[in-house]
Amino acid sequence: MKKTLAIASLIAILVALLGGSAVAATAVTARAQLRGHLPELGERPTTRVFVTQAEYDTYRNSLGDANVFPAASSLFMSFDKDVLALYTRGNDIGGRCIGTQIVAGFSGDALTASAPWQTGTCGAPSTAHYPFILMSLSRTAADGSVWLPTAKSICFSVESPDTNACASLSGASPLPSASATKSAAPSATVAPTATRSLTPTQTVAAASPTPTTSAVASATRSPAAAASPPATAADNGTNFLLYAMLIAIAFLVLLSLILSRGGRRR
Repeated sequence: MKKTLAIASLIAILVALLGGSAVAATAVTARAQLRGHLPELGERPTTRVFVTQAEYDTYRNSLGDANVFPAASSLFMSFDKDVLALYTRGNDIGGRCIGTQIVAGFSGDALTASAPWQTGTCGAPSTAHYPFILMSLSRTAADGSVWLPTAKSICFSVESPDTNACASLSGASPLPSASATKSAAPSATVAPTATRSLTPTQTVAAASPTPTTSAVASATRSPAAAASPPATAADNGTNFLLYAMLIAIAFLVLLSLILSRGGRRR
């Protein structure tokens, strides 16, 4: 009876370990390209994905005077190796911006990414409370696999579930010539409200290889946009979890054999 219980326990542990390995996320390199505050991007959390440069350019042009995003040629990425994702928090409590320590991983059919909050406004006015971050995601995961063809969604959050927002992907292709069906430009432009104070003296920093580059915004540009230099938050470490599980499996098999021989001797 004891032998049967021991073997059953070993099998249960083995199944649990195998189940854990099946849902383990594979790390994907993510880099911040631009961050700041911009009320024209909406009131609620959203995630937009741009698989091709054409999609990104279309979205930039659709923003009109509210456009503070750099041209694709100024980004620290290339669409043949990466995709772009834009996360907007919407109306936030203020006094903080999204950090650049992005952690991303792909599991099943979804890529999930998250970042911490950072005190301050990333160079925007102290009253700014519409944080956003533009980031690049490598098309190749840390284990060498290409995740985009099997991905159905990309989700991003900042520390808490209430900030989570996802973008759906349908028929996405790893080739830069393909298009993602869910990365179209917005259909409407948000009109200025009484809470916006347009001033020609506000500054808007643009993404560039040097963190000190900035440009003066025009009177029609949003007063609450600020950029920051990109930062790398890659997680390319070896998958130690897989090695640990293989060792555990070998140990369990060996223990089962020892218990089995012990039962026969009795």
